[in-house]
Amino acid sequence: MKRVMAAVLAAMVVLAGCTPAAREPDNLALVRVLGVDGAGPVALTGVCGGSNQQDVSRGTCLGDSFGIAREKLPWSGSEELALTSVSYLLIGADADLTAVLFAVLEDQELSASATVWLAQEGAGAALEPCRDPATDLELLLRQGIHAPTAAQALEELCARGEVLLPVVTAREGRLGIGGEEVWRADHG
Repeated sequence: MKRVMAAVLAAMVVLAGCTPAAREPDNLALVRVLGVDGAGPVALTGVCGGSNQQDVSRGTCLGDSFGIAREKLPWSGSEELALTSVSYLLIGADADLTAVLFAVLEDQELSASATVWLAQEGAGAALEPCRDPATDLELLLRQGIHAPTAAQALEELCARGEVLLPVVTAREGRLGIGGEEVWRADHG
């Protein structure tokens, strides 16, 4: 019995040294804001950082549909992008909102709890001049602006045929509220 115990203990010591240590990716960029323009082709604009992250970086990719553009990630060669932290979806007026929302809910990384905002001048155009759009949108929510989640917006579009979205505009390097607009399922 002592030999068996000694062998088990020796095997545990040897195997403990063979176990790979979990580590964080060296260059992980968390996308906080994802902008969507167009119904086909679709341009995705991602903004990483902001709020609790220091450096704000951004990138864009293009595809024939949301899914194809999504497959082209990462758009930055030196960083591994993670979409698990997308809290805000900024939708351009020319996007297919229903298709985008279905794609978001089917995606394993994107969250159905991301809030949905409308940028009439286009998501990419609104995000480009902003220093920290995630913090701007978070502040708008704290000020009482209501933005539906992706799940709520899709439910309203399917059940009622329309959803009320907050409209944001870029002014002096920040996103601000520009009113509200009803987005109808037959938009476009």
